[in-house]
Amino acid sequence: MIKKLFPLALSAALVFGGFLLSSAEDLVIDGLGRLPFPKDVTVTDGGGSELSRFMIEGTHRKNYGRSARAAMWSILTVPPGMQLYPEKAPYPYDSMHMYQIRKTDVRGTYSAGIYVISGTEKDFFHEGHPKAARFWSTAFLEDAKRPTSLFGMPKIQTSEFQALVDQVLSEKKGPSIQVKILRFVPWRAFKNEDGTYRWGQEAKVILTNEKGLSFPLWISANLLKAGDKYYLIEVNGSHAAAEQLSDILLYGFYRMKR
Repeated sequence: MIKKLFPLALSAALVFGGFLLSSAEDLVIDGLGRLPFPKDVTVTDGGGSELSRFMIEGTHRKNYGRSARAAMWSILTVPPGMQLYPEKAPYPYDSMHMYQIRKTDVRGTYSAGIYVISGTEKDFFHEGHPKAARFWSTAFLEDAKRPTSLFGMPKIQTSEFQALVDQVLSEKKGPSIQVKILRFVPWRAFKNEDGTYRWGQEAKVILTNEKGLSFPLWISANLLKAGDKYYLIEVNGSHAAAEQLSDILLYGFYRMKR
């Protein structure tokens, strides 16, 4: 039963409310900074929860990095050249800390899971692309070069990206998975209010698992750097949550206090 929970963990995080009982208007990420949110947004710390443990342990499974599910999350959330699902330690997911943000208005309650994965170049690139490691080491400087293509992942149209996703997933063994791309904005650099940079990618998809169950997912991935540590922040919610929370997150990253 535990093994069955992990494949749906990112979606289930939006439903499970039994995280630790701490909340605030801002999201504070140790070592990185504070993301300011409006007072109608609640932040709940899910660090140490059972769901968090299941997700981390799942990435340690033998050959998980070669699975269709790992390939899907790599394409949708991992910057080109990085390896979040290596075959041997260090495992970047061991650092994962989970949060949930929630907003309620007259139309309903909207929530999203936030997953912060941090580590040095050794953690993210020991099975990754060496040229990518050199690129990302300086990609956050104001005078950094900002190419239109990153290591075989060019800025392409949604239909072309869909074809790439279909091809990659069809080549993987094990349980099948399908991803319908509804909206896709590829990796690009954003300048923050304090002059620093972050990189981001966003997508809206319909995920269908091996049992034929479908889930609408909004996926936003953000890469930041502080000193020699990278911070990959993945946001996962429903399409409705995206309409309510995406601008709030964009503002939070822009006004982040280091």
